[in-house]
Amino acid sequence: MSIEKNIILSIDIGSTCTHLAAVDVSKLACVNRIDFLSAEFDDCFPSAVKTMLSAQPRIYKAKIASCVKDLAAKARNFCEAEKFPGGFESVKAHGGMPVMFKYENLQALGQDRVCNALACAALFGKQNCVIIDTGTAITIDYLRGGEMFEGGVILPGISMQFDALHRGTDALPAVNLDGDDLMSIALPATSTENCIKAGVLYGIAGAVDRCVSEYLRIYGNDGNTKIVATGGGWRAVMPFVGHEATAVPGLTLIGAAVYEGLGK
Repeated sequence: MSIEKNIILSIDIGSTCTHLAAVDVSKLACVNRIDFLSAEFDDCFPSAVKTMLSAQPRIYKAKIASCVKDLAAKARNFCEAEKFPGGFESVKAHGGMPVMFKYENLQALGQDRVCNALACAALFGKQNCVIIDTGTAITIDYLRGGEMFEGGVILPGISMQFDALHRGTDALPAVNLDGDDLMSIALPATSTENCIKAGVLYGIAGAVDRCVSEYLRIYGNDGNTKIVATGGGWRAVMPFVGHEATAVPGLTLIGAAVYEGLGK
């Protein structure tokens, strides 16, 4: 069977979840996707790659974005053994990319943020983008003109805030959002559990709205700014955010697929 260089296996390894997708870079779309908890990486990753290769045997290359060093090393070793026709690459910010990164230390910039910026540039061209990624941590970044990553903010994600309130106090219970009707979480809340949920969700939404407004104030609002959202927490945050956003669930995976390293 012929190998098509436009089919890439993208691997996004986060602190909480790992995501794999076969990405068609000609369409900037995920063809297949598998998600699992990063805590189950050793059990799930090999079978996930095999399943992906079975479903998409024309995969040309693997590309890895990770904020977890030991899991990234395991993924690289496994991908090397699979002998993809085009090999594999680990995402790393460098000066030869279509997006320039205004950041004090490029080595400290998360690979997921690099991928998100590359994906927005590929998907939305020269548009200004506010990029909201609601994962274990939440980042709200600004991409100017599809070419300049201006930086952004980092704040704790939903579960991290819930956990901090529970672990940092004697009285506050552990809570989660599993099975919640999010629209029922309103102000003022009348139970301790719902006070925590409302505080975290409204707090995150308020931070998102304030950052978006500040970016528009700094860089101007000429109608050419697109607000792009991704990450597993966006479904929970979205109902409370005042600005309209375009959700792209596979944003980081698409960005990893279009990434090109310097080793050419």
